[in-house]
Amino acid sequence: MAGSISGIDWISRMPVSGVHTVTSTEAGANAVLIDTGVAGATGFIVQIARSGKVASSDAAVSIAAGVLTIADGSTYNVTENDVINWIVF
Repeated sequence: MAGSISGIDWISRMPVSGVHTVTSTEAGANAVLIDTGVAGATGFIVQIARSGKVASSDAAVSIAAGVLTIADGSTYNVTENDVINWIVF
């Protein structure tokens, strides 16, 4: 376990989440960069929906310095209007 979320710094350990809709520019670049605002984030959960259904499980996803990157995988291609639900911690 990563440790308890009690004490004076408990708020800094709370997950942050959001929703992002892919733009045509991002689809053309084959990648989405989401600045989560959590520079120290080390973990993430991402779900991508297309037309209301889960799009794929093989997107290339990574996080560095609080920026979540979602890119093409072996069968998933970043597509305009895909909806990305994300949580970082």
